[in-house]
Amino acid sequence: MKEINFLLAVHNHQPVGNFESVLQEAYKRAYKPFLDILQSHPRIKISLHYSGVLFDWFQEKQPEFLSQITSLLKAGQVELLTGAYYEAILSGLSEDDRRGQIQKLSRFIESRFHRKPEGMWLAERVWEQQITGVIADSGVKFLLLDDTHFFNAGKREKDLLGYYVTEENGKALALFPMSKKLRYTIPFQPVDQTINYLRALAAEDGERGLVFGDDGEKFGVWPTTYKQVYEDGWLEDFFRALEANSDWLKMRHLTEFIREVPPLGRIYLPDSSYPEMMHWVLGHEAFVEYEDFSEKLKLDPSLVKHHHFVRGGFWRNFLVKYPEANTLHKKMLRISKRVNGMVKKGKKMAEALDYLWAGQCNDAYWHGVFGGLYLPHIRAAAFRNLLHAESTLNRI
Repeated sequence: MKEINFLLAVHNHQPVGNFESVLQEAYKRAYKPFLDILQSHPRIKISLHYSGVLFDWFQEKQPEFLSQITSLLKAGQVELLTGAYYEAILSGLSEDDRRGQIQKLSRFIESRFHRKPEGMWLAERVWEQQITGVIADSGVKFLLLDDTHFFNAGKREKDLLGYYVTEENGKALALFPMSKKLRYTIPFQPVDQTINYLRALAAEDGERGLVFGDDGEKFGVWPTTYKQVYEDGWLEDFFRALEANSDWLKMRHLTEFIREVPPLGRIYLPDSSYPEMMHWVLGHEAFVEYEDFSEKLKLDPSLVKHHHFVRGGFWRNFLVKYPEANTLHKKMLRISKRVNGMVKKGKKMAEALDYLWAGQCNDAYWHGVFGGLYLPHIRAAAFRNLLHAESTLNRI
């Protein structure tokens, strides 16, 4: 019988400094109902990522939610992914801060849930090859990226039914591609559309794997999704369909898959992020031209097959497009140099480091359709944390 491994991953995050009402709404409309339905389907397996920002909030406001995660871990339904504690863009940080952010979240997960995370969620999937080494050094064995990253390296959909291995100076890391097609069908299209797509990719050897990975907020917080996902029963129907097709549709954790199935090969990816991010970073004229060209590609059958070679800009150019982001970023780097310099001299700087890392939360450094640096309370929170770090340094 033809089979395929289905690897589900959901990422959850709220910016440092976001309004309490927003977190409460996200909890009630997405985080809690998602786990409730997951728990009622014990054969479903999923990889979950929560940023440290959310873990801090759960501990203070909803500690029973952490107990629910523990129950799902013990039942074997869930595995937890690490990442930057405050969901920072790693490529914009010093190596010390990259390592510190990842290790802080990994230590929290190991301490609270007695599980050592092997996989990682990369904030906004902003990839630069040079971050490979520090991620591997932090105990991470694999991470997830968009299939776009792999298309930019010349791969096609047929090449992405598994994972690849990359390295930097001999330090290896496994990379899973996440399906853009599934990102657009889940949860927005009828369940059968996803099931039929998976069935078409199944093979006799049973070693193919397809990854869905996306934001947990799309399951209840995004416009109209609460009604669709919960009131209209989409998520319940989806899990039931996965169970009904379990004879050929195998649910796996990412860690299980990587232990049981060999990699597809070696790869080196160009600097990239998801397509929308690479569009948003462009200046006004280039933004419009890129959008126009992308639409023309979709309408021309003779050109659409070449769309993999079309890509937008480079994430770091948000620091050019928005002087506010650059000012914040350079202040952060100055404080980071001071704090980490003190640590290397043997000073106890835990409080200053935590303020610094909170000031690195990615949302204040770029802009997208759901918010970013143009939200004053998000920018203010980043500056506030950096100022706290600076004042702690000055007292010492």
